[in-house]
Amino acid sequence: QATVIVQNDTSGFGVEGTSGDMYVGTNGVCEASSPVWNEQTKEFTWTAAAPHFAFDGKTVNKGFYKAVIPVEDAKLLWGMSNPNDAATALTVSVTTEAGGSAAAIKVIAVKNGKIIIDVSNFNYSRPKLTIAMKKGYKPSAASAKTTITCVMGKTTKKITAVKPTCPKGYVKKA
Repeated sequence: QATVIVQNDTSGFGVEGTSGDMYVGTNGVCEASSPVWNEQTKEFTWTAAAPHFAFDGKTVNKGFYKAVIPVEDAKLLWGMSNPNDAATALTVSVTTEAGGSAAAIKVIAVKNGKIIIDVSNFNYSRPKLTIAMKKGYKPSAASAKTTITCVMGKTTKKITAVKPTCPKGYVKKA
């Protein structure tokens, strides 16, 4: 397994202004490349290579690739206003050397301020992987907070929430 961790580098994988905390890992240790950012298409591409067959000469080697991207970097890269949309906003494709699509299990999740991209079960020899924004992606509506004033006798309280309600005994001030 090969691992690339870019830390304390404000141009992580060649993208100026990123946190430098992106991480990628793969079992494709022959000619594996680090992700390359294309500013025009707003996508990362890379290769992960390994022998097509295992030692027995019959079993096809299966690959995996994992990327961890801080949500702040996703905002910079793809303009994602709501990083929690990553699972529906981003797409991962695996292309064979011949240019066709390769079957793979692809999981995208957001956890602890990071977008986790896990791609596995694709065949080796030398697939090309791409992470990009889905065409036609529409961001989910941000939940806007509002503030109301609640009164009980001479006491007032300001409540700020997505759907604010007054505490028991208080009445919303008109």
